[in-house]
Amino acid sequence: MDVGSRRHRLVAAVRARSDQAKDLVERIPILGRLLTEFVRIEFIDRCMLIAAQGLLALIPTFVVLVAFFPGLVHDGIGQFSDATGLGSTGDGTIAGEVTVDQVRAQTGVIGIVITLFSATSFARAIQRMYERIWEEPHIGGVSGTRRCFFWLMGWLVSIQTVSGVLHLLDGPDGLLPVMARFGLQVVLVAATWLVTSWVLLFGRVAWQRLLLGAVLTGVVQVLYTRSSGFVMEPYVRQNAEQFGTLGVILAISTWMIGFGAILVGCALVGRVVSEDPTVLHIVRSSEAAARSSWQRLRPGDGTTAPPPGAPPRRPRGE
Repeated sequence: MDVGSRRHRLVAAVRARSDQAKDLVERIPILGRLLTEFVRIEFIDRCMLIAAQGLLALIPTFVVLVAFFPGLVHDGIGQFSDATGLGSTGDGTIAGEVTVDQVRAQTGVIGIVITLFSATSFARAIQRMYERIWEEPHIGGVSGTRRCFFWLMGWLVSIQTVSGVLHLLDGPDGLLPVMARFGLQVVLVAATWLVTSWVLLFGRVAWQRLLLGAVLTGVVQVLYTRSSGFVMEPYVRQNAEQFGTLGVILAISTWMIGFGAILVGCALVGRVVSEDPTVLHIVRSSEAAARSSWQRLRPGDGTTAPPPGAPPRRPRGE
């Protein structure tokens, strides 16, 4: 075996692939900016931070809310299981670990307040992510904490609302077909993240600039949650058999990492694409063409506007 020749071929292949990648970036400048921005915002760190804060902050809050609002036990666990694709194994494990009487006995009013405010760490992680992407200074202190707390409460309510609306329209006798329900879910989720980004950025970025990222987040998140059942359920079952409750927690943490990657990646791609000169030119040209067509077809005195160069029409009766 000629180690030197194999090493030479390997180095040549790596250089060839590198040159091809550089050539592609030069031909499509938006790819170069995307790579630069992914490095600048520390993409992996942002995903891990959102996943960790979601796992450590939301689950204790979920347990406390379930303990003091028993009606949320079945609905809350069911919705969480449907979103993450845990299946019956994970559903039963989580339900078995939620001991309502024990939580009530050990958690007082002060404990509830501390738990709810500690849950704002998840909102602060998302806030810092948006601020990092849009290169805005961080707003913390009492104002930032209050904004994050109210957003978190509103976000939890929006999850219940979206789930309730879809449940009413679901089933074999649902009011809407499958694709229509999918589109409605995308619209509702995208609207939620559009409001989220605008609120956590304190309105410093116009909603028009945030729209593309919110739409991408809505589409990818709905696809992610709907496809989780095919992948996560056997994964959770295998982990639960090997590690018990710890295995379910590991599966949830894996799902949360993917969830964080969707938030960070879609928000960043939305900004880069919406600010690309070529994309802006196409959008503005399309808007101008649509506006011109509307003005030509807009009803005035019951007739359409004459084409360019045509003689003016005489009023009736002359």
